Amino acid sequence: MKCYDCPRGCGVDRDDGETGYCGGGRFARIAKIINDFDYEEPCLGRVTALFFGGCSLGCSYCQNKKISRACVGDEYDERALAQAFDGAAHPLDLVTPSHFLTAIEKSVALCRTRPSVIYNTSGYEMPDAVMRASAFTDVFLTDFKYADASIADRFSHASDYPKIAVAALVKMREAVVDEWQTVDGKKLLKRGLIVRHLVLPDNVKNSLAVLDTVASAVGTDVVLSLMSQFTPNGDGTPDRKLEKIEYKIVAEHALKLGFKNGYFQRFSSARSEYTPDF
Repeated sequence: MKCYDCPRGCGVDRDDGETGYCGGGRFARIAKIINDFDYEEPCLGRVTALFFGGCSLGCSYCQNKKISRACVGDEYDERALAQAFDGAAHPLDLVTPSHFLTAIEKSVALCRTRPSVIYNTSGYEMPDAVMRASAFTDVFLTDFKYADASIADRFSHASDYPKIAVAALVKMREAVVDEWQTVDGKKLLKRGLIVRHLVLPDNVKNSLAVLDTVASAVGTDVVLSLMSQFTPNGDGTPDRKLEKIEYKIVAEHALKLGFKNGYFQRFSSARSEYTPDF
């Protein structure tokens, strides 16, 4: 079957050994599993993070470039992937899963019990793919990287990102309604949507436009995670760290727009040790 799961629309026959933009074949590849992982968003609690190899977006500044530039990692057929899901100690955090959507769908169906799933995506998703993922997803943890097509093209060779991401975000909001629960005194998001945005150096105007776009598309009640942890990967651009004033301008704009649910990130997070060791 030819693959059109992501906006790249390669149309390759992955069952026949062909690979497209993402580098993925028929079976999923997992580069790393961290069984006890804490996220920047406390409302997610502790998770079992599965980092998939390859990526359909391929950002120049990717902090996981060791695994996203090529489809690295151990190959899991559907039954083996289901076993990995069943063996998780916490809710599953599927990191960059989109290019293995078909394999994940088949594996979830083979699980002994229905897993709790966080779908951790770049936001570069076809609406149909979002609806398919919503069948097994509890929390969409989605990036919204760019509102400016020229910047999306420069950093990710995806000038259609703004249009694609808005449509995907609207579908995610339609698919899941926020449900909260309190566990050991902590407020956790049981089902729902979190929108992440990483502020990039020299691109404050893009970040302001992203916040405007998110507010217009899904409202300011959405859980927003505004991130300052940009760390140059030593290879691509941007190639400098974010300045405090850049993040401050964006954070103040979020408050001005009326975002009231979510997180501002400590500026100390912009260090390489916050990137998993692959």
